[in-house]
Amino acid sequence: MPSASLPPSPTPAATILCASARLAQGIRQWLSSSYQQQGLLQWQAPQVFPLQDWLQQRTEEAILCGRIAVADAPAGMLSSTQEALLWEQAIQHCLRQHDHLDLLNTNGLASAAMEANRYLIEWNISLDMDAASEETRQFMQWRQQFQMLCKQSGYLEGVRYQAWQLAQLQQGLLPLPERIALAGFDRINPHLQRLIDRLQAAGVTVEPFEHRITAQQVQRMAFAESLDEMRAAVHWAKQTLSTHKQARLAIVVPDLEAVRDTLANLLDDTFHPEALHPAHAEIPRCYEFSLGTPLTRWPLVNTALTLLRLAFQHTPLAQTELSALLADVYWSQALFEADARAALDAEMRRQLPLQVKATTFARFITRKQQDEHAIHSPALLQDLNALLTTARQLPAKQLPSAWAKSLTALLTASHWPGERSLSSHEYQCQQSFYKVMAQLGALDAWLGAIPAITAIQRLTQLCQAQIFQPQTVRQPNLTVMGMLEASAQPLDGVWVMGMNDHVWPPLSRTNALIPAELQRQAGTPNASSEVQIAFASQIHQRLLGTAHQVIFSYAQKEGDRLLRMSPLIQDIAEVAASAGVATLAETLATSQPEHWQWLDDHQAPPVQDGEHVSGGTGLLRAQAICPAWAFYQYRLKARKLEMPHNGLDVMQRGDLIHRVMAAFWQQPREDWQSCAEEELKSQLDALAAQVMAEFNTEFSQPFTEVFCQLEAERLSKLALTWLLQVERERMQPFTVSLVEKTFKPLIEGIQVKLVIDRVDTLADGRLVVIDYKTGSMPDTKNWASDKITEPQLPIYAAFILQDAEIAAVCFGKLRLTDGGFAGIAAEEDIVPGVKAFNHEKNKLFDPADFPDWPSILQHWRTQITLTAQALKAGEAAVLFEAEQDLDYCDVLPLLRLPERQLQFEHLQSGLLQSAHLKSKGAA
Repeated sequence: MPSASLPPSPTPAATILCASARLAQGIRQWLSSSYQQQGLLQWQAPQVFPLQDWLQQRTEEAILCGRIAVADAPAGMLSSTQEALLWEQAIQHCLRQHDHLDLLNTNGLASAAMEANRYLIEWNISLDMDAASEETRQFMQWRQQFQMLCKQSGYLEGVRYQAWQLAQLQQGLLPLPERIALAGFDRINPHLQRLIDRLQAAGVTVEPFEHRITAQQVQRMAFAESLDEMRAAVHWAKQTLSTHKQARLAIVVPDLEAVRDTLANLLDDTFHPEALHPAHAEIPRCYEFSLGTPLTRWPLVNTALTLLRLAFQHTPLAQTELSALLADVYWSQALFEADARAALDAEMRRQLPLQVKATTFARFITRKQQDEHAIHSPALLQDLNALLTTARQLPAKQLPSAWAKSLTALLTASHWPGERSLSSHEYQCQQSFYKVMAQLGALDAWLGAIPAITAIQRLTQLCQAQIFQPQTVRQPNLTVMGMLEASAQPLDGVWVMGMNDHVWPPLSRTNALIPAELQRQAGTPNASSEVQIAFASQIHQRLLGTAHQVIFSYAQKEGDRLLRMSPLIQDIAEVAASAGVATLAETLATSQPEHWQWLDDHQAPPVQDGEHVSGGTGLLRAQAICPAWAFYQYRLKARKLEMPHNGLDVMQRGDLIHRVMAAFWQQPREDWQSCAEEELKSQLDALAAQVMAEFNTEFSQPFTEVFCQLEAERLSKLALTWLLQVERERMQPFTVSLVEKTFKPLIEGIQVKLVIDRVDTLADGRLVVIDYKTGSMPDTKNWASDKITEPQLPIYAAFILQDAEIAAVCFGKLRLTDGGFAGIAAEEDIVPGVKAFNHEKNKLFDPADFPDWPSILQHWRTQITLTAQALKAGEAAVLFEAEQDLDYCDVLPLLRLPERQLQFEHLQSGLLQSAHLKSKGAA
């Protein structure tokens, strides 16, 4: 592959004006490196500037030299932030009589107005107010008010300030060079054309800055999906750089923001797998993205903004933000108190709702310091209290410059950005944030005194608009860029992906504040499909002259939707799609170096005598379903974090009805079957209210009185329905002998803590074991199998009550509509809805294996004992019958099922290939 070289045109003496600051920086670096490659020891620094910077330099020089009187010059040019603020103020002033002004998105309206105003000036659009729509008339009112605000401040928005500069240029007041080259201007609007014309009229030679080269290879490739495209592009880059280490490459993506993270992961997996380790996260890469990301996406800045909202926001914050704050290393002593903060997060998810106020959050942390099982995090509590206390002492309103100082002091009070030293990238990010804070301080004249939350909102908007990318010393070989970005130098290879017709050319999008017909006539950006096609064709031609090798690719489908290629590449010859790179997980799953020894590590340490393993029936259930599940969750105490929610979840609602039923049966109830419904309802109402009141004391943020009342009514209604429609239908008389009784039986030396919901005693002395269920019924088919995956009732019958005569074991379905019993019994008509084990319609228990009721109890004792023995022996293999059995597994990520699936597929592929080769050899 030939290497790119310095083109003969334009001459280095020419001043190069660029469409963007990044392009200007890239051209400067390229020219300097090219001079070095030519053996030059010294050279004149290339004059490369963004267009607006160059005009500003010319203007300032003319003012200093006295060519332009200071009194005749505007006070300055509005920044994009200042311009947006003035547009918002103009819109709010014009709509001040609107009934629903607070519901209008003035920020969005300001953005549309800024664009419309720029179109009017840059594209010479004249509006006919007699035939204008209501939207256009509203916009012109806003524009008039905006220009009045600009006149009061003495400043001009960027497009009018540039128009004023062009007028000074036409009058010959600005000093000009002899030659100017334009770089990166794919679309020449009338405003820019006026600049070119006036430069040429002043005797300046204006030429394009081009480094066009003839592409020796232009190809088109089709891939099944977008991910395959990305894999193939990364593979192409790897193969090219492995053979040409100094090659300069680019991957161009029309919708770069949508695939940026996926593409970055693939590039890291391929070129820098060591970056997976946190200590190597900032190692220099052989690739770079042409644009950074908004400052708000950087964790260090996001932490600062969240802390400030926590200090001043009166409305509750999302609990997910507080969880992220507890896990964040960028404030307080996050490393020293990491375990305590993780424990606080887990408790907060259980006890606090989805939305949490700052004061509630502080009380919660204080309470957890003082609980019986205290979670000690003194630094966290001290820094949080300092943040909230300092915020309360500040004035209600201040100028933005005062808020910039106050907010910085607040962050310092909470020990932001943390206790450890910052890395290079983090330090640069912090400095960029301080610069944005200074921008906030420069808004005094435009905002006046504002409340804290408004200052934080403006600061957040500024951070969102600030694109940040850490500077690195290394010059990368591969650049990932968007479609509209021009390369600063000729390249050896370019891969343009995402060339589908719904993406490129981009769809038209007219500005709603200007008549669409006027925009189409002027040819403004996004005005029509013809404009978009012409613009995309120009970009296409630029790409073809950028590199020696140009590859275009497109996806054939997206999910279930079929896609088509862009019409711009239909005339390019299509070649077979290249192979794609594997992810790091796929590489590790398929690589088998000769010196590796593969071990199936399924043996955990055996349970020692005296070792306590807790977990109740869940422990034995997990061991029967998947031994690794039981080991990770019950022996290593791994748990998933709860998902926060408002109100009560399913388990809490089930716990409440358990408490109500227990409270009902724990009192003497001899007459409950004969008492009137109203009297029974009155008793249940009182019990439900008492249970709900006690339950409400267990939460850091108690539920409201209305909520508790409604929940108590639900509980009472459910209990009453159960008693009247289910319990009173039982034919055999019974008494409730045990309620919520705790047992701790030893099964093969393993103590299992169990709580029996209820045991009834029949008239003949036999027992009926009942376990309440409010959700879906457990699958009892496994009760006759070798692995009992629902062991709760079998353990009650076979181990705890083994000395008594059991008549039935069943689940009580506590539901409003289809309540009843489900289980098995020793004979018919013991419990309604529960058939005998040997009933003709009960196919679960084979008569050959289970001739009588005692044989079932013995089977349960035997199989549960075997499960306990496997647990005690340390059996911890990842073995299960079906993946849906793991739906409620808390430790599913630890089972590493995707990696095992990759290994299995690789093994199957190897076996098939081996069989194919053997068949060919035999033939």
